[in-house]
This record gives sequence, structure tokens and C-alpha cells, in this order.
Amino acid sequence: MRWRERFLEDGYLVFDCEDMRALDKLRHRCENSLGTNDLSSLHKSVHINEVNEKRLQTFNALNSIEDWERLYKSLASSYIDRLIGPDIAIQSKMNLSIQMPHDETSLLQLHTDALSGQSIFELVLWVPLTDCEGSNSMYLFDKKNSDYMLAQLSSYERKGMLAMYRDYEDKGHFIKMTYGQCLLFTPTLFHGNDTNLTDWTRVSINCRFKNLFSPEANTGERRLGSFYRVLQMSELTRLGLGYRDEMVMF
Repeated sequence: MRWRERFLEDGYLVFDCEDMRALDKLRHRCENSLGTNDLSSLHKSVHINEVNEKRLQTFNALNSIEDWERLYKSLASSYIDRLIGPDIAIQSKMNLSIQMPHDETSLLQLHTDALSGQSIFELVLWVPLTDCEGSNSMYLFDKKNSDYMLAQLSSYERKGMLAMYRDYEDKGHFIKMTYGQCLLFTPTLFHGNDTNLTDWTRVSINCRFKNLFSPEANTGERRLGSFYRVLQMSELTRLGLGYRDEMVMF
């Protein structure tokens, strides 16, 4: 099955990074900010009580990289271009996640980004900076199971999302990835993480992309110009936006 067909059927795709030099640069920036040359052993030098402060420090270090947006897109450029098109907006900030062993403060319960207000037309690019598998990684439900769970959502209004996760966890799986691999997924998939019961830390980065002309809400934060900003624009779009007459308004 070709990758486009797999993505359409599953809602996600794991593949090899397309720009390892860019990925290495991002990882080195994290290592320098966190004061380690082994991110998977971060818990040996950073206490759980310090992890949020260290995460914020490293988040700022990553987002201060000049032209980080193009650097990050280069990790999966051909996939993003083919799925979204040449007119692309990117999330204004790159996100960073640190999940240390037995850290109960870094849990992200079952959710979909779409239910959290994100555009259903965006792509999430999730990239681990360490090898990850099992409870050290993120769990994900494919499109078929996510669609079914979404249809059952109203029955969990009182029981909560943890109950839904426990009822359906055998339908999902923890993504197994090595450093140098990337994950693209639609925000309509259910996903999250559980307590890291392994002996190593997982560090990962993520960011969202969408087409400049995809539908978005008329109000709220998650819009172009606030949550997203223009990353690249086709020549035709540049010409069109530069055109003015009495009958055409933007």
C-alpha cells in the first residue's frame, strides 16, 4: 500500500526524517539547554520537580533558533507539501514534551486535537528526540477506532476520558519509533500518553501545519495571524493577493 493510501486509511504515518542535519541541530539545541548529551538519561541529572522549569527553558531555546519554522518543516517537507499543498501556515511556536520515568505531572490524557479546538484540516508533525516505545511513547488510535470512539463520546460525558481510555486501550497502541523517524497524524485521532514505566526519558517536539485557505473559525485564538502564521506561499497566490479591482475583495 502506498503511503498516501495508508495515511488516508489509518490517519497517521511513520517515516524516516528527510533532513537529519536539521533534526540533529534541534536535538543539540535541546541537549545544550538541558545540560546533557544523553536526553534519554535526563532523569539522572534533572529532578522531576525541576522538569517544568527545564522544559520552558528549552522551549524558549528551540523557538529562538533563526528560521526554525523552515528547519522543522524540512524534517518532513515532501509529505507536508503533498498533503497540504504549496500554501502553508505553521503553528507560531514549536512544542516540547519531556516525559521522565514515573513522572505523574507530565500526563496527557486521551483526547483529539480537533475536540480541543484545533483545525480538522491541519497536520501534526511529532518527532521524538530519543528512541521511544511502550509507556515511554505516545499512544495512538487509528482512524477507524477514533471514529468509533468519537461516536461513543456522549456516553462518557460523566464517566470521563480516563474511563474511555481504559475501555478502549486495547484498540490503540504505543508508537514505537527510533531517533530519526517522524510521525504525521490528523488531529481527529485519539491519542495521549500514560505514566512512563520504563527506565529512560522521552523527549519529543511537535508542531502543526495547515493550508492557508483551509476553513477556520471567525473568532477565537486558533486562527491565522495568532495561533498560525504564514510559512510559504505559491507564486499564484502571491499574484492573486496582489491583484486589486472593485469586484475582488480580501
